[in-house]
Amino acid sequence: MTFAAAPASASHCSWRNAAADAQLPSLQRYGLHLEATAGWLLRSLRPSGGSAAYYAPLLGWSRPYPETTGYLIPTLLRVHQRLGWAEAEAAALGAGSWLLSLQAPEGCWFGGLHPPRARPSPSIFNTGQILLGLCALHRWTDEARWLEAAARGASWLAEGVDDAGQWVGGHYRGDFQPSYYTRVAWPMLEVWRLHGDDRIRAAAERVLDRVLACRRGNGAFAGWGFAPGRPAFTHTIAYTLRGLLESARILDDWARFGAPTAAALEILRRRAELAGGRLPGAFGEDWRADRSFVCVTGCAQVAICLLIVEARAPDLRLVNAACKLVDTVCRRQRLGGPRSVRGAVPGSLPFWGRYMRFRYPNWAAKFHADALDRLIDRLDREVP
Repeated sequence: MTFAAAPASASHCSWRNAAADAQLPSLQRYGLHLEATAGWLLRSLRPSGGSAAYYAPLLGWSRPYPETTGYLIPTLLRVHQRLGWAEAEAAALGAGSWLLSLQAPEGCWFGGLHPPRARPSPSIFNTGQILLGLCALHRWTDEARWLEAAARGASWLAEGVDDAGQWVGGHYRGDFQPSYYTRVAWPMLEVWRLHGDDRIRAAAERVLDRVLACRRGNGAFAGWGFAPGRPAFTHTIAYTLRGLLESARILDDWARFGAPTAAALEILRRRAELAGGRLPGAFGEDWRADRSFVCVTGCAQVAICLLIVEARAPDLRLVNAACKLVDTVCRRQRLGGPRSVRGAVPGSLPFWGRYMRFRYPNWAAKFHADALDRLIDRLDREVP
């Protein structure tokens, strides 16, 4: 399903009030939310070409964030395909050029916002997320520069993986090797599929095997949060599961990499159903929930994971849970107000919750757009 093209500006659409929009049929309503999200993402782009990490009402726009700018690129390209917004394609190309200008000679990208306020360090996770954008641009344009940069980044990652599937250095916190590094293995495999360097594939598989060894009997994965032994936000839980699902797709090996996600996704599906799409914001490895907040980003990401599984084995229960999760995000999205927040998605529900407190992260909007895009495609098949 496609929607009418909006004016060629980042302000886009004049919005009716949210209560009225909530009464619209789902496909039309989801289309309106997608347009709002896409418009805000375009406004998040700074003159450099990078996307601001977040907007905070008290602080304004942050500096650009290379990591999330990288994985925002495929979203912008999909916005161009679905909505016909030429500026989304231009923004994706501009973001890619900005990222190429930041790549270190050894192939990696640094952590944190740009420009850095302290001496930056190479980042495993940030490098992986940027590869997703460069691979998307290579597929879009067939230009060698994108794949050449991606191959250098993936080679840097592969060279750092030891026989046990671990990296030395380049971590978010100390020497902690989180299970959400599956989301680094996935972009490495994307590069391998385009470039054909089997060293990259072998290193990615070692990373995946290490994470699979962390799977507990209850379906949870040890270390799938930002710190060992601490409850994990649904954001990083979904990172872990998505990395495995996408790796299973690329390697065409569901039994090895996809099936191990089934128990966790079933638990998340049931909890989403029972809570009307308001998943608890964090879970311990024993599935004890922190219900004091909702990690809005995680709701969108879990919806994406459910729709990926459902595309492989149709199951309307998964679609229903995905709808409820996406509806939770839609209800919290700003459809009116100043341009700086119109279309934005908060980090937490309530706004002062534990995840990205008092901020509208660009990745929350990115994953909301991705979830809406997938859900519209899936629901479109049900319309007679």
